[in-house]
Amino acid sequence: MRLEGKTALISGAGSGFGAEMARRFVAEGARVACVDIDGKAAEAVAGGLGESGIASRCDVADGSSVKAMVEDVVARLGPFDTLVNNAAITQTPRRIAKTSPEELDRLLNINVKSLYHMAVHALPVIRQRGGGNVINIASVTAIRPRPGMTWYNATKAAVISITQSMAAELAPDRIRVNAIAPGVGRTPMFDAMYGGKEAADAAYDKLVETMPLGRLSRPSDIASAAVYLASDEAEFVTGIILPVDGGRLVG
Repeated sequence: MRLEGKTALISGAGSGFGAEMARRFVAEGARVACVDIDGKAAEAVAGGLGESGIASRCDVADGSSVKAMVEDVVARLGPFDTLVNNAAITQTPRRIAKTSPEELDRLLNINVKSLYHMAVHALPVIRQRGGGNVINIASVTAIRPRPGMTWYNATKAAVISITQSMAAELAPDRIRVNAIAPGVGRTPMFDAMYGGKEAADAAYDKLVETMPLGRLSRPSDIASAAVYLASDEAEFVTGIILPVDGGRLVG
């Protein structure tokens, strides 16, 4: 029960890393608001959490939607002390100039501007509780980029910079801010990135060959890292970027 007494808001909790983080947080004693643009997916995850979980639909790229969601969560679950900014999208692998302006805008709005909206509307709740922590989900590709993913990589590099800046600024408020940089995992986002299961299967086999520990990341790997960063065991940890990548940075 490493998170007993804590209340967390997790965005992108309808599937993948976010859903597993929600389950692990509750297993460790926390109460969790499962936030996702897919309200039914969020409800499905929250439904498995018993009285410790609720669902709230939100478009994290829309400030008014974030504001309404935060008010809904506080009204139903009470003030939260932990914020996990996990909601994100990826891009289809392609050369730099082949990404459309519309796709670039969507990447920036969901992967980067969402952190601004959360800072405006969610951070005051944590501050009013007297402190807490923020966990931003970046990517190992922000540290060691692969070709064909330039604009996605750039948004995740921005997440790292934002994390470090926030950590310095919010330390006097007793708010810790850290980031997890996952290696690629076989999540719904992975299949969407490659346009379907067949292409994703082929890409998966090639990627596994490049991983020193011989597999891709699992949602449980990311959830374990998030539990540590959210727990009091990490009370003196802020401003770090924690790669959970199976050794990709050294392989």
